[in-house]
Amino acid sequence: MTRTIFIVSLLLGLAAAGAASAQTAAAPRWTPGQLEIIALLDDGPMGIETDFEAWESEFHDDWTVWFAGQPAARARAPHMAGVREYIDRGARVVSYEAAFADIAIVGDTALARFNAVETLREPDGAPRVVRYAGTDFLVRVDGEWKVRASTVTFLDAPDGARS
Repeated sequence: MTRTIFIVSLLLGLAAAGAASAQTAAAPRWTPGQLEIIALLDDGPMGIETDFEAWESEFHDDWTVWFAGQPAARARAPHMAGVREYIDRGARVVSYEAAFADIAIVGDTALARFNAVETLREPDGAPRVVRYAGTDFLVRVDGEWKVRASTVTFLDAPDGARS
């Protein structure tokens, strides 16, 4: 009987440990360095219509972005000019949410993988929702993280429509 109680206690203990492990896996505990990167990336394009320069300064001078399916990456200057022109025509970012999968930091470099949803108001007032998976490669410059390169893969909307 004592052996049975021991085995049942052991199994209950292992089950509890497994449940705790599952909860830990579902809610990652970010390091201070990872939290610093999340703080930089978590607002995404929020506020670009009121302080474009502050948003733009988060990107390295040599930043590039590659959109899956495009033949080549876009350089910083023409991409930023296109975004500024879009905002100047009246587009607005209504909301932005990022869900970080992981952030790997090695010295003064880091890689952040995430999924994001941007809700926009087009210049004509029409709503637009953009869902994408992103990867940002970051470098530390003068003690501050800067996004050095980005990749973006647009995801289908839940109803099958393209974002």
